[in-house]
Formats: sequence, structure tokens, C-alpha cells
Amino acid sequence: MPFILSVKASIHSLSVTVELMKSYCLPFIMYATEALPLTKTTIDMLDNCINAALYKIFKVDCASVAYLKKFLNIPSVAISAEAKTVFYEQMFKPY
Repeated sequence: MPFILSVKASIHSLSVTVELMKSYCLPFIMYATEALPLTKTTIDMLDNCINAALYKIFKVDCASVAYLKKFLNIPSVAISAEAKTVFYEQMFKPY
């Protein structure tokens, strides 16, 4: 992730950086969350990792991160983990 955060801040590089974060960092952060019992503390810690990356990429304050996540279609860790859990439960449900 250090490379992703060191890219120059132009409009094109910001969009590339966000796509790199969404395609590389988010799957890494969300790996195996469907198999683990996530506590509120764990969810907050993982959300803070995503928020910190957005702070550094866009150089914004805390209030803007929620708007950025919504605009960039980056759901919270709790929502993503729940969606993955439901998907896997449906996939491996006995008939």
C-alpha cells in the first residue's frame, strides 16, 4: 500500500489510486471476514484502515471520508462482511 499512497495527486492519478485501493487493498483487508466472528472493535479497526488510506489519498478531514466512501462506492466493513457471509452461506447451503 505505500506505493498506492505515494502517487502524485492529479485527477487521473487519484482515480487510478482509488481503483488500485479497491482492487488490491480492500480484498486484502476483507480476506476471510466471512469465516470469522467480527466484533465491533475488529470492524472499527478495519474501517479505520480504509479511512486512513482515504485521508492520505485525498487529504481530507474526518467528515469528508464518509462522503468519499459513499461517492466512491466503498461500503463499510460491516456491510461487506455481511454480504460475503450471506453469499457463502447461500453457496454452500445443503439442498
